[in-house]
Amino acid sequence: MKPRINSINNINASVDANRLQGNRFRRMLLVFAAVLFFSTQFAFAGTKEMEATTKLKQALNKEFAGASDVKWYSEDNKTFMAKFSLNARSVTAYFDGDGNLLATRRYIDEQYLPLAVSNKLAKRYPKDKIRWVVEFDSEGSTVYYVTLEGEKTWKVIKSGANGDLSVYQNMKKV
Repeated sequence: MKPRINSINNINASVDANRLQGNRFRRMLLVFAAVLFFSTQFAFAGTKEMEATTKLKQALNKEFAGASDVKWYSEDNKTFMAKFSLNARSVTAYFDGDGNLLATRRYIDEQYLPLAVSNKLAKRYPKDKIRWVVEFDSEGSTVYYVTLEGEKTWKVIKSGANGDLSVYQNMKKV
């Protein structure tokens, strides 16, 4: 009987250890998600939700037909940020006061990364897992911010469509 009790205790200890690791991972993931969310908001820190002008609404509808759940923000009444859903994706678009589109930001699935980027990431960081990809487009230039999870670190890698990689942010897991 003792071997059976020991094996049950080992199973219980293993389950408890896995549960503890899962809880720790979830907490770290939530903290990281919060850091990522707030770091992307610094450009518009202190902004308040506002009612958009007709010109801005028309510009949004022209550029992003089918956008829903639109919310507008501005800090200086010169640059305007529209947050909305489009094709089940969260998108942020930046406009000037005349309704000219300045930039866009959206989360994409890793499968939509350019081949040059995904290949270089796989070669340079073979053990890290891609968690999030943010595509940022401004003035016809697209940049990708790829969040990688390693065993002991989180990394945010910045890349152009050609696959030139640079470390944008590096954090240690706690």
